[in-house]
Formats: sequence, C-alpha cells, structure tokens
Amino acid sequence: MREKQVHVLIGCADARDLSQVQLDAIAKISDEFHRKDVQIEMHVIRAAGSFLSPDVVMDIKRTFEQAQRNCTDTGQVISYYVHIQTHGHLTEDSNDHYISHVHDLKIVDGSPLNCGMLGASAVGVEIEQMIVTEKPVINVRGKNITIDNDTKIKQLLREVYAYDGYLAGDWIKSIDLLRTHPRHQRTTLEKIIASDPELKMLNIHITSGIMDYAIHSLIRVDDGEPAVPFWDTVQLEVRKHAKNDRKAKDMLIMQSQQQKPLAGLLCMSDPRMSSRHTAANYYLTLKNIEHTGDYLPNTVFNMTGSSFDIPHTPFGPYVIAGFYYAVCHLGLTDQMVMGYDANQTNRILQKIKNDPLMSMVVRKFEVNLIAINQQELAG
Repeated sequence: MREKQVHVLIGCADARDLSQVQLDAIAKISDEFHRKDVQIEMHVIRAAGSFLSPDVVMDIKRTFEQAQRNCTDTGQVISYYVHIQTHGHLTEDSNDHYISHVHDLKIVDGSPLNCGMLGASAVGVEIEQMIVTEKPVINVRGKNITIDNDTKIKQLLREVYAYDGYLAGDWIKSIDLLRTHPRHQRTTLEKIIASDPELKMLNIHITSGIMDYAIHSLIRVDDGEPAVPFWDTVQLEVRKHAKNDRKAKDMLIMQSQQQKPLAGLLCMSDPRMSSRHTAANYYLTLKNIEHTGDYLPNTVFNMTGSSFDIPHTPFGPYVIAGFYYAVCHLGLTDQMVMGYDANQTNRILQKIKNDPLMSMVVRKFEVNLIAINQQELAG
C-alpha cells in the first residue's frame, strides 16, 4: 500500500451511538480506498461525553505510536486523523446539512436523546456522596488512608489519579453547550498537540461534529475543514442509506429511541482486538434474545481505551463517570469485559480491581463482570 490512514473516532459511550448502517458504510468505503492503494486503519475511543481528558489524549498518542511501530514499509506514507463526535437531538428548523454552523443549530432542551454528560457535574456530586458513604481505603506510601470527606477525596485524586482539585464540577464537569462542545474539544486537542513534540510532527488532521439522532446523521461544525475524503464519504454514505434504505430506517429508529441498553462493555479501542458487534451478539445469545447477527443500536453501553489492559494505571474521569452512570442510572449491572485473548481480558479485570473508584462501583452495585475475549468468540 502506498498510503496508510489511521483514523481515531472520539465518540460517546452512548448505546445509540452506533448502527449496522454506520458499520457497513465504514467497511464499504474502506474497501473502496483499499482498491485505490490506501489502507484504512480505524480505531474508536469511547468515553462518556467525548471529552479530551488526559487519558483520552494518551490513548490517541499510543494509537499513533503503535501504527508507526506496525509499519513494515519505511517508505509508506502514514496520515493521522482524529474525529471528535458528540451527539444530541436537534430541532426541525436546524440546518441539518452535512456542513453546518453552530448558530444554525438548536438543541431540543431536555430531550432524552441528548448526551447524558450535560449533567456530568451532578453525576460527580453523586460519586462524591458515594465515596463519603462507602469510605474506601487507599494505601499511600505504605499508610492506609480512609477517604471519608471532601479533603480526603482531593487527596485520593492527587495520589491515585494525579489530579490536584475537586471531583464534581472540576475533575468531572458537565458539557457547557452541546453545540459548541466538539469544537471546544478540538481546540483542547490542538493546544496539546502544539506543545507535544511527538504529536506535533505527525500533522494530525482533526474534525468535529454532532451526531443528530433526529436524522441519524453526522453534522460537521468545523466548516468542513480539513476535508477528509474517507470520513466525509462514509458520512455521506450513511446519509444516503438513512434516506433510501427501509431496512436501514428500521435500525435507525431504534438508534433514536431513549437509551435503554441491555448491558455494558469495557474493551480495547482497536475494533480488530475487541468488537462491540461480537460482544453484543454474544450477550443477546447468552440471554436467549432473538437477533439476526447484525449490530443493533441501543443494546450495549460501550467504553473503550488503548490503555484498558494496563493494570497498574487508573481509569480516566469520564470512563469512571460513564461506568457509574451506566450502572446506577441505566441499571447495567451486567458489564462485559472484553480483550483480544484471555490474558488481555484478565489485565482489564485487574485494572478495574486496582482502580479505587471503579472497584467501589462494582462492589456497591454488585456488578456482574462478564469476562469474554475476541479470540474465543470469533474462533
């Protein structure tokens, strides 16, 4: 291949944020580019609210580094892309063209289709209350410390999560304005890239958009700059099927319903290593729920990361907030944990056990962690 394109989608964990139509569009356009001698490598990082928190930025960096390590042809051109995507319910009088402007978009206030992280600070307050009630014990330089007040919570964040500040409204904060959120996250990433000598050299292309659940399509809010032929073609393919394909419309109706997933899923960001599609089919079969084998939206609340299999590092703020939200508010006490093989799955399970806040949620809500792996399910 003369060129390799590495695309990273920063998406929400929302169960409605994926459909078979989108999967099919990515596969079809990837094949078209392959015939043009361009290899497409797609990764999906999912964290509640699509925030570019430090752990998500590190996931992006690891993904791009690994792509360079895996390249055996030193003459091959590698291009890097990040697509920041949030989701919401836009009003009928919004400009729903593929390239639009925030002043032409209006959010339906209070719609259940809007991102749940509009209320992330409130979720953070609940987590603070849970911590004070549960009184977890952490070990700091050989000394056990009981976390039972706000000052101790700050100490927990500083010692375990390397954050100097408060939890609610600080470490975990709400989306300020949904229309401008993806642009704001793009600016955050651009500033980080500008000060990182390794990322700066890669000439990373960044897009930002809103997935409008009212029309089941992505709207770019960045003037369409930069133009990204692969990504833009995928999104236009989705729009075409949303209008013309009756089967697609039926699937997309499910995508626009209130979020009522059946289970959660923690897995790696590389879909070749752990497929959301495969996990969803496994769970449906496990629970004797009839299905066709196609991916059904609104079935799995999914969070991903390239560092989920590194046991002795903590999870990021919006993974923790999303996990709590999924278990407490969506009732997803069944949580699938999926690696490529059994060893990787075990490392993810160990990371959950080692993380004070994640393990606290597991204990308090008696979460059923279902260990699965891609190798066995695909074999």
